Amino acid sequence: MPNHRKYRAKKACRSEQPRRYSVSVDGAKICHKTNVTETHNETVETVATEKVLAKMRIAVMGAGAVGGYFGGVLANQGEDVVLIARGAHGDAIAKNGLQVDNHWGNFNVKVEVTDDPSTVGKVDLILHCIKLYSNPEAFPTMKGMIGENTTILTIQNGATAGSILGEAFGPKHVLQGATYIETGIAGPGHIHQSGATAMIEFGETDGSQTERVEAIRKVLEREGIQVKVSGNIVDTLWTKMVSVGSIGSVMAASRASFVEILASPNGEHTVRTTMEEIVAVGQSQGVNFPPRCVESKLADAIAEAEETQASLQYDLDNGKPLELDDILGAVVKIGREAGIPVPSSAALVTVLDKFKQGS
Repeated sequence: MPNHRKYRAKKACRSEQPRRYSVSVDGAKICHKTNVTETHNETVETVATEKVLAKMRIAVMGAGAVGGYFGGVLANQGEDVVLIARGAHGDAIAKNGLQVDNHWGNFNVKVEVTDDPSTVGKVDLILHCIKLYSNPEAFPTMKGMIGENTTILTIQNGATAGSILGEAFGPKHVLQGATYIETGIAGPGHIHQSGATAMIEFGETDGSQTERVEAIRKVLEREGIQVKVSGNIVDTLWTKMVSVGSIGSVMAASRASFVEILASPNGEHTVRTTMEEIVAVGQSQGVNFPPRCVESKLADAIAEAEETQASLQYDLDNGKPLELDDILGAVVKIGREAGIPVPSSAALVTVLDKFKQGS
């Protein structure tokens, strides 16, 4: 058996604190502060009338560029966080703390980190940030973190992550989400984020405003993290995939920057056609896209062309496995099953298929 590493940051001792007891309500822990006075053999408890949300125990599954950023911000602002990170990145965090350079101010935070999720114990919230292709390997190791009221909030790419997690752990444990952020790993234990946007958008599949959604919104929303609760998260994920599935795939397949793609004779047309195919497939599944979705997404991409980076292209360039089957590959699969023509998307998937296992 491999030797797994687990590191726990030292915490200051606190004395003479009020005792607490907690109960769970639809997945949200409510904590009552209780002052205890002992008289002879009697214990008189006075329960404060104010209810406060208990501090959640949060595990970040995949503390890379995205998970490391969000987990670092939460830990730096006092939340109870454990990062799941492997290799040199995890070792560096354990030794030196997690360094986060960001739009709101740089910081270094000492935070618990391990490469073995099975050692963590039950948590309240799992922020699921690993690559889609790592799900089969990761799922067995996650079981020990999941209690009766644990929520797994997935912010993975694509529109199928929620259903995949639901099949593995039960739909009641899963919330789907999307993230909008420019971030990368500058070196082991070092995250670099840029720009004023670091957003997580999430919600219940049926759009209901539940107590657990509100509890998670409150714990996530702070300086450095914007939060939006979606009334239709399925539409949100498909809308994001219009740009992620098209631009990233064209950049990876062409081995070109987005500026170079736009300068080529058929580059913009290829991106537009792929976007249109994603919309057509989504509409066949009942997805409602914003008006002029393709035009809007393409215009935004063109305006930001010089800054555009694609994780799919990064992974290809570095010989890593590709998130192909669950993003544009899923569009092709669903499209063919629904009888929707997807020639541009299918061509891109075919070009990249031989590289999807990495090298």
